[in-house]
Amino acid sequence: MSKVLFFPPLPDRNRLLDQLFRSIWHFLPAVDKVETLIFPYAGDDFALLDSAQILSMAKAYLNRDLDPAIADYALLYQRKVAFFKAPKFDFSAYTLMYGENLKGIIVWDVSNEDVVSTAKDIAARTGAELVWADPFAVHQETLVIIQFVYQLFEQSELEHLASQSHEYFVGYVSKWKGRPISAYGNGPSLQSIIQSKYDPGQGLRAVCNSTIMESEALKHLKPEMLFCGDPVQHCGPSLYAGRFREQLAKAMNDPGRILITQLGYVPYFRHIVSPSASSRIIGIGNDRRPTFNIDLTKEFVTAATANIFTMLVLPVVFTISKQIDVYGCDGMSFKSATKPWSHANDEDYMSKMAVTHRVHPGFWVRNYEEEFWSYCNDMEDIISQAEQTGVLVRSITPSYVPALAKRYNGMPVT
Repeated sequence: MSKVLFFPPLPDRNRLLDQLFRSIWHFLPAVDKVETLIFPYAGDDFALLDSAQILSMAKAYLNRDLDPAIADYALLYQRKVAFFKAPKFDFSAYTLMYGENLKGIIVWDVSNEDVVSTAKDIAARTGAELVWADPFAVHQETLVIIQFVYQLFEQSELEHLASQSHEYFVGYVSKWKGRPISAYGNGPSLQSIIQSKYDPGQGLRAVCNSTIMESEALKHLKPEMLFCGDPVQHCGPSLYAGRFREQLAKAMNDPGRILITQLGYVPYFRHIVSPSASSRIIGIGNDRRPTFNIDLTKEFVTAATANIFTMLVLPVVFTISKQIDVYGCDGMSFKSATKPWSHANDEDYMSKMAVTHRVHPGFWVRNYEEEFWSYCNDMEDIISQAEQTGVLVRSITPSYVPALAKRYNGMPVT
C-alpha cells in the first residue's frame, strides 16, 4: 500500500477540492493499492474540513467543470484521504509524518521556486517520485499522473494487462483479416458523408475520437472499430471527458464493436462500460521508435505520435487489410495551422470542449503549426511504408494533408 502527497499545501477550499476530485479519477484503477492520499492544507478554515463528509456528499462539493461520475467513485476513497494543517515549506514535518511508504509527490503548482525546491527536498529524504502535474504549466498533466499510477502496480499485473489485450486483438485480426476498411477522421467533410447518407460499401468501418459521441454518425456508419487515445479529452477528469465516456459506454453496448485505445487507459474505460463490453476493450502500448509498426501481430506496440490516426488507427487497419479508404481527414491549409483543427459539427464540438480549457489550461499552450507539420510527415511515412507491402490507400474526401491529397480518389458519382 502506498501513500501519495499533494504539494504544495492547498491554500483554500476550492483548490483542495479540485485536486481531491481530480485524484479520485486519476487513481481509480489503483484505489485498492492506495493507503493514503495526503492533502496538506494552509487555509484558515482547516477545522471545518471533514474528508469523510466531503467524500460521502461528493455531488454537493464537485465542481461543475468535472465529470459528475467522479462523485460516484468518491466513496471508494473513504479512509484513504487525509487532510492536515500544513507547516510552510518545512520538509522535516512531511518526512516525519508521512515519509514511510511515500510513493509519490504530486506537485500541482510549480510557479514558486521555494515550492519546487522543497518538493525536491522531500523526495530526496523519502525516496518518493516527483510528479510534475501543474495543470497551468504542464502540457500533459493528466498523462504524467496516469503514468505514475501504474508504478503502484506489480510488474505481473502490467504484463497481464498487455497480454490480455494482445490475445483479444489477435482474435479480432483472425476474424477480420483481409476485409477492406473505411477509416473515418473527424474533419468537416465527415458531416457531408453523414448528411448525404453515402454508403462506403461492405467493408469494416473505423471511427475515432469525437465521432464516438455523435449518435447520427454511429447510426449511419455502423462502425465495428472505435478508436480514442487522448489523455485530456478522453481519459481526463473534465466534464467533457466524462460526457465522452458516457457516450462511449452507450456505443459499446453494441456487441459487434471493439474499442482500441492506449494500453494505460484500458482500466479506466473498463470502469465505465458494461461488464459484457470489458473484453472488447483493447489497449496497445507505444514507444518512441524511428519507423512505424504496421504489423501488430509481430510486435504489439505502435510508434508514439501526437495523432490518433498515425498512432493507432492506421497501424491497426494496416495489420488487418490491404485496402484502406480514408474519409474525413481534412487537415487544414498551412496558413491556418495556428489554431485547433476544424471538426464535423464544429460549433457544437468547440462549445463542449470549452470546459477542457478551464480544467487543463496548460494543454492548450501548443504549437499547432508544428503539430500539423509533424502529422503531415507522419502520414506520408506510414502510408508509404504500408504501400511497400502492397497496401492500397485512397482518400475518398478532399484533404489538405499532402499524403492524402495525392492519393485522393473521390466519391463515386451516383
